[in-house]
Amino acid sequence: MFGRTLREAPADAVTTSHQLVLRAAIARPLATGLYSLLPLGNRVARKIEQIIREEIDRIGGQEMKIPVITPAELWQESGRWEALEPNAFRTKDHNGRDYMVPYSHEELFTNHARQEIVSYRQLPMIVYHFQAKGRDEERSRGGLLRVREFVMKDSYSFDLDQQGLDRAYEAHLAAYTRIFERLGVRAHAVESDSGAMGGDIAHEFQVLTDEGEDTLLFCTACDYKANLERATRRLPPVASAVDTTMMDATTVGAPFMEPLATPGVTTIEQLEASLGLPASAFLKTLLLRVDDEVVAVVLPGDGELNHPKLRKLLGGRTAKFANDADFAAAGGVPGFVGPVGLRARIVVDVSIGPGGYVAGANRKGVHLRSVLPGRDFRGEIADVHDARDGDACPRCGGRLAQHRGVEVGNIFKLGTYYSAKMGATYLAEDGTKRPIVMGSYGIGIGRNLQTIIIENHDERGITWPIAVAPFEAHVVALPMKDAAVRAAAERLVADLEARGVEVLYDDRDDSAGVKFADADLIGCPFRVTVSKRNVALGKVELKARRSAEAELVDAAGAAERVAAAVRVAKDAERASAEARAALATARA
Repeated sequence: MFGRTLREAPADAVTTSHQLVLRAAIARPLATGLYSLLPLGNRVARKIEQIIREEIDRIGGQEMKIPVITPAELWQESGRWEALEPNAFRTKDHNGRDYMVPYSHEELFTNHARQEIVSYRQLPMIVYHFQAKGRDEERSRGGLLRVREFVMKDSYSFDLDQQGLDRAYEAHLAAYTRIFERLGVRAHAVESDSGAMGGDIAHEFQVLTDEGEDTLLFCTACDYKANLERATRRLPPVASAVDTTMMDATTVGAPFMEPLATPGVTTIEQLEASLGLPASAFLKTLLLRVDDEVVAVVLPGDGELNHPKLRKLLGGRTAKFANDADFAAAGGVPGFVGPVGLRARIVVDVSIGPGGYVAGANRKGVHLRSVLPGRDFRGEIADVHDARDGDACPRCGGRLAQHRGVEVGNIFKLGTYYSAKMGATYLAEDGTKRPIVMGSYGIGIGRNLQTIIIENHDERGITWPIAVAPFEAHVVALPMKDAAVRAAAERLVADLEARGVEVLYDDRDDSAGVKFADADLIGCPFRVTVSKRNVALGKVELKARRSAEAELVDAAGAAERVAAAVRVAKDAERASAEARAALATARA
């Protein structure tokens, strides 16, 4: 076997799954965020791909392949050549032409769609491929979970209209549910932000684990599930005071603003201590630069800005913290910035209520008391805050609970986001040209490989589901120096392979302890031991990886016995996965 097991993982592998990826000879780092799959890992990856292939074919997908080096012109048509900087890998050829290693493949499939699809008679259609992606991640971490190059299955649906896209989306939702059940991971479909992909509606499939870096909010009373970037909460039943139709009602009899000396008090925490008020009594004003515009975001003092929500509000533009010149232009003072009199585009978070607040006065050492939104300042109302653990569910009012997760797949309703920009149209039945309505659906192979390990391991090593195990049976011969043992083991291996069983044969001249430890670490579903004592008895030892007990079986029928155990395990695993997927799809 090319690749060696390790007794200890390198010090920089801090999570259990990362350690097992390295110790079990699944993958090896080549550079930061770049991993090579060793033969064992590559066998698992191929099986993951095959399961995905079967399920996408099942909903009508057609497999193709697009290059990994792609011309800049297509990315420039969509606007993502600039938008993906600095996370994209780019290069030039010897003629000086620009190319990109795809971040994803939307532009490339859209390009082929506009070449191949002419008439409504050709739609609907689903195409897909497995191909490498490149993303210059600043924080590559966790082994295969966040890397800079990875293989992804991405499929794309092309439809006549929104109803067709809805059907393709639901078909992929069901296919993904079956895929993850077959892979042996418990994935939850959660609402998500579409981010750099475009479109309005998206879901991620998340596996709950402390090793994950995504923050998720699940309702404890209903089926609401959302990524933090998308999550909302139910607000108290009051009208927003920033709504100008409510302004008079909320200001009648209200005290007027008055200055409050607060020398050296520049944070919410300091204000709480100084004034004896809760954080919710203050307004937090963040001054940001968005291209050539200064934007002020006003939040309650106990709220946090949700950057993806703000980016969507700003049409995909990225906000950066304002510099000294921006503060001067807007009339703000660092540490004492507030919305009153500010010369900037003001965005007011929807969670700000009608009561009087304490806010910065835009004068050093001074805050303002009794600031009323709508009377003393105005702005556009938007949901730009983070939802939190314990907040009320936006659907049912139940409690939201926070979890950590690893994203193993995503699906997006792109609509005409790319087709309209790139001129991908079809001739409709009425003779008019209309943009193709698209969906995009991705699954990362390496990330799923490691997530399977997260979900399937014990204190001794990996416990692969049989559908994705690198080998189905691990034959151990003890000792190899014994001619009778070696001959019996080689006969068994040949008989197993003749019956279609995938065999990893340990013919090393090592101790029983070393061989058994490696068998448990690598985690093939069945271990078959041919030992000197049992050969003399005409027996071999059969042990399932997930069982604590082993059994002796007759050597003469051992190959058929192991092959039958493999078949039973495969059938049971597949039937269980189908049943769980059907139940999950019905609930959805």
